[in-house]
Amino acid sequence: MRGEYRNVIDEKGRIMIPPKFREELGDLNLVLTRSVTKSLWLFTEEEFNKFDLEVNNGPLSLLNKDSRRIDMTIISPARSVELDKAGRLAVPQVFRLFADLNEKTECVILGSRTHIEIIRADVYDRLVDSFQQELEISGDSLTKALLRR
Repeated sequence: MRGEYRNVIDEKGRIMIPPKFREELGDLNLVLTRSVTKSLWLFTEEEFNKFDLEVNNGPLSLLNKDSRRIDMTIISPARSVELDKAGRLAVPQVFRLFADLNEKTECVILGSRTHIEIIRADVYDRLVDSFQQELEISGDSLTKALLRR
């Protein structure tokens, strides 16, 4: 999934998922959860299960502080969700509070390969501005790392 779209949370806490993404998601089961920032991640159930396995891979993951942190804040709070006939996602209040998505909040719906990210537009714009300033440095570092292989 790729692409960047903007939409607004309605008075019932719903956001329209763009047709391109709805087409890619098809009739698959969906999972919504928190992200590592103040945004939300929408996965297909299959992709979410892959992510869960990566985090909780092995019998000792329960003892690993980093695995427990990710499990407790991202995986465990996840909820199964569905799109209504109009292609809207009803965002549970607990997630709207986490991501500060109030009624009439403009959001960016961003395709991120394995999932969709839903983030306040003003937060996203600030992040992109800060990333843009660092992009050249990141590109140089990545190029050097790839050349060392």
